[in-house]
Amino acid sequence: MLAKYRVLFSILIVVFVLTLAAVVIFWARGFKPNFKNGTIERTGLIVASSTPTGAQVYLDDRLTSATDTNIAFLEPKTYKVRIQKDGYTTWEKEIEVRADLATEIKALLFPLAPAIKPLTTTGAASPTLSPNGTKIIFGVSGERGGLYSLSMTERNLPFRQELRLLAKNQSAFDFSGSNFVWSPDSRQVVARFVSEEGQSSANLLVDTDKSEQELRDITASLTATFQSWQEQISTLAQTQAMIAPDEVKSATAEAEPNSSQLTVDGSQKKQSVNNEPITTNQLNYFPTGLMFSPDEEKILYKNKEGIYKVYDLKAKKEYTLPDFDNLVNLSWYPDSSHLVIAQKDLISIIEADGTNKMTVFSGKFENGFVFAHPTGDSLVILTTLTQPEGNPPNLYSIDLR
Repeated sequence: MLAKYRVLFSILIVVFVLTLAAVVIFWARGFKPNFKNGTIERTGLIVASSTPTGAQVYLDDRLTSATDTNIAFLEPKTYKVRIQKDGYTTWEKEIEVRADLATEIKALLFPLAPAIKPLTTTGAASPTLSPNGTKIIFGVSGERGGLYSLSMTERNLPFRQELRLLAKNQSAFDFSGSNFVWSPDSRQVVARFVSEEGQSSANLLVDTDKSEQELRDITASLTATFQSWQEQISTLAQTQAMIAPDEVKSATAEAEPNSSQLTVDGSQKKQSVNNEPITTNQLNYFPTGLMFSPDEEKILYKNKEGIYKVYDLKAKKEYTLPDFDNLVNLSWYPDSSHLVIAQKDLISIIEADGTNKMTVFSGKFENGFVFAHPTGDSLVILTTLTQPEGNPPNLYSIDLR
């Protein structure tokens, strides 16, 4: 008899363990019992995170949780999600929650009153970002001025750190009056000088890894140098474009026939995909009309109708960006999920799908110069800010964290 009870007890334990395991599995997969209807319902999950952390999460205007936590057992439907934190921009989007699936949200919030710090104090003429985004080159006027390079590799861009004097001004050459063209590998730059009559007077080749170097005029070989650089850029762009769908490549404005980008007649022919003009003997860094995100998973391009589009290679989905009044330029934010939009007296950051446009700076800035630091911690702009009238503009960093 005792043996019989042992067998029965063992069977009950096995049944209990299996039942408990089934309940745990179903619970973990998001199944929720509805005791009112006597049914088991499938649910979804939202995994919400934010930068900075600790923001409030609202679902359909109801405070539900904080970021960096999971919101489980949600009825499958579309929710109006709002993520906010005091002192920061608000993130809002309609999110579809599907049964048995986890929907991930990564909200990037920016300070409403960001700190603005000077990076230069003696002026920064014609600042130009290197193709790899790690250096800014600019000219400074006066006898003590010259050609300077600012490193963008330092995380917080501390004041006056990593400033390098590449070449001093000379009686015949004041770098504050030149413009600059980077080599494809971001190691050299040509400082171009133009006379009052608009004629090229000198083209100095400078190595950006050397300090206070001798100047070398390459005017005689300028055309050959630029052609070689453009060929390198075009080869790399064509290789990169191989992963883009044919319908995207054929939709770009650059796909039009007879649309050569390297003009030699002095005219300003057209604008690059990032809205910057392509001028005489300047290189076009986006000859295919495709601007890849840093992680190369998304493509920004402008179609033949002048509408900006973003194609997500991973999701195989295309997004249309909204119209931007008085657009100056646009560029990728380092996280590859956002774009930096520069309009007249306004700088915003928008998600790659065209939603959540967040203002990060409102005020005057010069020459459309605005770029994100490679870490995403700040933006660098050229502005006079609160300087006395008549002073040259300087480089400033806008803290985004």
